[in-house]
Amino acid sequence: MERVIVLGSVFLPGFVMDPLVLALRRRGSTAECVAPPFDGSVNAIAEGYASAARRLRATTLIAHSNAGNFVPAVVAGSAVNRVVFLDAALPPLRGGTWPLVPERLGETLLSRAKGGFLPPWTRWWPEADVRSLFPDDATYERVVARAPSVPTSYLSARISAPQNWLADLTCSYVAFGDTYADAASVAADAGWPVRTLPLGHLGMLQDPDTVADAVCGIWRISHGVAPPLRPHG
Repeated sequence: MERVIVLGSVFLPGFVMDPLVLALRRRGSTAECVAPPFDGSVNAIAEGYASAARRLRATTLIAHSNAGNFVPAVVAGSAVNRVVFLDAALPPLRGGTWPLVPERLGETLLSRAKGGFLPPWTRWWPEADVRSLFPDDATYERVVARAPSVPTSYLSARISAPQNWLADLTCSYVAFGDTYADAASVAADAGWPVRTLPLGHLGMLQDPDTVADAVCGIWRISHGVAPPLRPHG
């Protein structure tokens, strides 16, 4: 049985990953979602993710969005040997140091910050564009009410990974449209299995069963096993 840890972005409440977790459980995995503790410290986020992976004895890691940056820190010292980047940031494959937030986006967000905190993720773009990412108004309103206020210090934060962080991992990439097209392209050039679904950035809310099927299928392909057709409900 797969022991799966699902990492949500620091910019979103952890429950946005619940539909995917439930869909993975219906397919036979022992899946748990981890929302990072946030006190303004990047080290605290990395350790929160990593300690959860060790506690759950996770063998497979799924990272969504900004959480992709923390994959090297999470896999170090854990039992994880397989990673699926889910419409996520991709750390440099040869390691090094990089910013957690792209510079241009960081500048835009900093100009909108108030009192040392960034606006909630749901306010980064026009409301109509953000609402279209959600399956219904109730889910949208729930996320709006619970989206965390992240300190502006996160915009200048950097994180590092050793050169060989990929050495013992089997990786794949599932993209939702073209939000992270560059990352998906890097993954494909590296020879990883890559699949693109016609969903928005919160595809796991819009169609969790399709996302779960894609995730399960792509990690079997990465091990050279054809994904079987399995009933679920």
